[in-house]
Amino acid sequence: MIELSKDVFFPVFGVCVFAMAISWIAFARLSMARIESEMQRDGLPRPCSWDGIGYRALWYAYAIVLPVGPWNPSNDPTIDVPAVRRYATPFDRKLGLFFMVAGLLFVFVGLVGGIALDLHK
Repeated sequence: MIELSKDVFFPVFGVCVFAMAISWIAFARLSMARIESEMQRDGLPRPCSWDGIGYRALWYAYAIVLPVGPWNPSNDPTIDVPAVRRYATPFDRKLGLFFMVAGLLFVFVGLVGGIALDLHK
């Protein structure tokens, strides 16, 4: 059995950080920017007016990837979910899913690895 150590944790965590950062930038520049420009061209307002240090990309990804329901309500006060979903393409859904999975892996590996390394001392 492989023992969790800094030699294993840091490279795995580094890959997760890199994947999350690249997917976040790609989603924001390729999908989110295109959706906003198409909505603006059609005379619609920006579906999410606040962008607290880049969190707008997360709201877009949730609106596009998750089905409408408790975790993605259609009357969400932070983002116009139905409008964003109308402008999303299958590519946007795939890129958003990659972004969400990379972000969840980043959090999971960071928490589990951090706790395990702390207990390993």
